[in-house]
Amino acid sequence: MSQGRPATASSTEAAGFEPGKAVDGAGTTRWASVEGVDPQWLRVDLGAPAALSRVRLEWEAAHASAYRVQGSLDGTTWTDLHTTTTGDGGTDDLTVSGTARYVRVYATKRATAYGYSLWEFKVYGTPAA
Repeated sequence: MSQGRPATASSTEAAGFEPGKAVDGAGTTRWASVEGVDPQWLRVDLGAPAALSRVRLEWEAAHASAYRVQGSLDGTTWTDLHTTTTGDGGTDDLTVSGTARYVRVYATKRATAYGYSLWEFKVYGTPAA
C-alpha cells in the first residue's frame, strides 16, 4: 500500500536520499536522515484509511536499535503498532494491527554514529470500509 505514495521525514541527509526513495519499490535507493540526531522519523501517506496487517522495514547498515512503528488517521495523533528496543538491522517483517492513513517509523536510538537509513518501508493492508 505504501509503494509510490507520498513520504515525508524529519530530515534528509543529502540530495539523493529523500523520503520517497524508501517507498519507490526499487530496493537500491534509500532514505537517510542527518547524522547524530535522535529522534528521527519517516512517514508515508496511504491516501485513505487502511486496515493494516504488516510492515516491512529493510534497514541499511545505519539502522535503529530502538524504534516504534506508529499509525495515525490524521497525521497528528499517533498510536504504537510495534515497539522494539532490540533492533538489529537487516529486515524487520512485522505483523501489525490497526487502522491508519499515515504510518511512520519513529526511531529513537541509533545503532551507529551515523543517522538512520531505510532501503524500503513497505506497508501492507486493505482499504478500510
